[in-house]
Amino acid sequence: MREFLIVAQEGSIRRAAERLNIAPSAVSRKLADAETRLGVTLLERSSQGIVLTDAGRLVREHALHMRDEQTFLLDQLGRFRESGGQPVRIAVGEGFAADLMQNGLAPLGLAHPQLRFRTDLAGTEEIQRRVIDGEADIGIAYNPVPTERTASLAIARQPLCAIVPAGSPLARRERIPLAEMLALPVAMLDARHAIRTLVGRAASDQGLALRPQVETSSIAALIRYVGAGMGGTFLPRFSASIQAARGEVAIVDLDEESLQHVSAHLMVRARRRLPSPAALTAEYLAAHMVAFRG
Repeated sequence: MREFLIVAQEGSIRRAAERLNIAPSAVSRKLADAETRLGVTLLERSSQGIVLTDAGRLVREHALHMRDEQTFLLDQLGRFRESGGQPVRIAVGEGFAADLMQNGLAPLGLAHPQLRFRTDLAGTEEIQRRVIDGEADIGIAYNPVPTERTASLAIARQPLCAIVPAGSPLARRERIPLAEMLALPVAMLDARHAIRTLVGRAASDQGLALRPQVETSSIAALIRYVGAGMGGTFLPRFSASIQAARGEVAIVDLDEESLQHVSAHLMVRARRRLPSPAALTAEYLAAHMVAFRG
């Protein structure tokens, strides 16, 4: 099951073998033996790499469940040990990073010094994939597409806002129409992020063109763009609240209904029993991060 899961994650027998530090032929032989025993084809090989069959997807779900249960059991057996166990793996959108550290992991780590964490930044779709594939214990994402393969332990409405230069006349407005924002120079996240999809859909519904001056995968770059007075951007309020408090940028509500009904999610794999460190972390983040106080 271990070799099968890694091949499924990597999409390549060669890359899986490198990760396992064994010969590719040994991985292929184990997979072929598994297919013979089960009497089904688990993988299809193509020019793009390895693709799971319907049977392979069923086996992957079973393998992930078995791995989750084994981790849960080992945690229960060692719950009174002080080693801290495996690190809690958190996949998080960049816009949540400051909130996660300042209001989540820093005070949690002080209260429970035995806990260890691994955090990785990713776009919304990648965060969801990592949670589903068991590569992350917790995912924190902005407006993910609903799926039965994840469960949201915390959800808070976090409308998309206009982020504008602090000295701009727009900074004194209560609300800004989307059309007015898009008539100005703007920087945008790329298509891997839910924000780009949300703004693109809203613009399309109004027949507006979306022609960003700058495209980037970095929220920090967006905020620097605005802070330099180059133009505006679109982010949820919590993503720029620290810079707004310093007077570097201003946050103004958008006068666009479709961008009001979006939310922040703290996700885990559906039907998974979390080990105690991950369960404690998820509960604390849901209660203390600003993003989930919407």
